Amino acid sequence: MKPTAALRALRQSYRTLQQVSERLDRIEYAMRRRTGSPIEQYVELSYATRDDGLFDGTYDLWRVTRINKILSIYGLDELAGKRILELGAGHGDIGAFFAGIGAEVTCVDGREENLTFGRLKFRDVEGLSFVRANLDEDFRHLGEFDLILHLGLLYHIEAAEEHLLRCFELADEVILESVVCDSTDPNLIYPVDEDAGVNEDALSGRGSRPSPFFIERVAREAGFEIERYFTSDLNAGEYLYDWEHQNDGSHDAYRRRRFWRFRRPRE
Repeated sequence: MKPTAALRALRQSYRTLQQVSERLDRIEYAMRRRTGSPIEQYVELSYATRDDGLFDGTYDLWRVTRINKILSIYGLDELAGKRILELGAGHGDIGAFFAGIGAEVTCVDGREENLTFGRLKFRDVEGLSFVRANLDEDFRHLGEFDLILHLGLLYHIEAAEEHLLRCFELADEVILESVVCDSTDPNLIYPVDEDAGVNEDALSGRGSRPSPFFIERVAREAGFEIERYFTSDLNAGEYLYDWEHQNDGSHDAYRRRRFWRFRRPRE
């Protein structure tokens, strides 16, 4: 049964009230913190007064669940000392965490605004660097790494298969998380329009929605083993990883996501 217009309006009002409450809490928190340096004040007030794109509060819990999953796969000792490439890093929050535990992390994003904010926010984190690159194009000049973190990026790339093949050339292990379409077809991928003016959307304004089996096919053909993590411990708010396929080809929901570890077999 489809929701009535009145029910939809009620739900939207509830969401709006939630957002207002969250925003007021964040502004109050930031105002109480206004005792740090000018840079610290700038960072805090940016989060308190903005909710667009990467400043959306839903990212907070979502970062925690994804970091938890990566730690459960590798552990602290194994990650310390690794050379990590984080693609589509935004402000570099996840990369900064792993640099903080001893990894050498290069955060890559296509927008200088995002990189500048990350450099300011994490200016005291050692082992962390920020590089601008258009990830729709060839980025293999970045060099080779032990591990690629590829979180929330693939669906903002139009030529997803070519992009993935470049990733598989640069590292023997890739942690990948993405929105996908609801299909089991290993060749299905939908082109989609996105808003290039949003700091987390496709840089070119053109993204894609591959099926999870499309992604696995590309990885397998590149010689990588596949480990799936389609588990409830990754769920964060509206973002879901343990959903069941209806196989209807739908591709308009950010909530349906998948998470993998891809590894080149050791000889």
